[in-house]
Amino acid sequence: MHTDPTGKKVTRCTATAAFMVRKAGVRMTRQRRAVIEVLLQSYDHPTAAQIYERAKDILPGISLATVYNCIETLAAEKLINQLHFDNGPCRFCPNVEPHMHVLDDETNRVIDVQLKEGVTPEDVFELPEGVHIKSMEAYLRGEIPDNCMSEIKK
Repeated sequence: MHTDPTGKKVTRCTATAAFMVRKAGVRMTRQRRAVIEVLLQSYDHPTAAQIYERAKDILPGISLATVYNCIETLAAEKLINQLHFDNGPCRFCPNVEPHMHVLDDETNRVIDVQLKEGVTPEDVFELPEGVHIKSMEAYLRGEIPDNCMSEIKK
């Protein structure tokens, strides 16, 4: 969990581009700021192409190659998660707290789902002795009703 200088928990809703890069020691650029702002405002786990289209509204001169470079840097610094679903394009998530994703088989929509409070990955899986989970990349497949999508943005 990230906290701001006052100790307050920083969530997706309260995070800022500047906070995210400062926390990782990455130099802020106009391009990184645009990409991070797109991700923080996106609840649909966009692809690089979608991030590029949205970032052009913020920074009209940004190139697709620059978006890919920014994403690569942010993912390498663990500021965003890169999601791999079957053979489709990678999608990106700014929520770096332990959580899972649900992929809708029909619509390809993706939502975050949190572990229940107090539950850890070790509580869910039968792990061999000594194994410690540092991150998760699994996802669940199913159907996501339309009313669920409106709940996500609250």
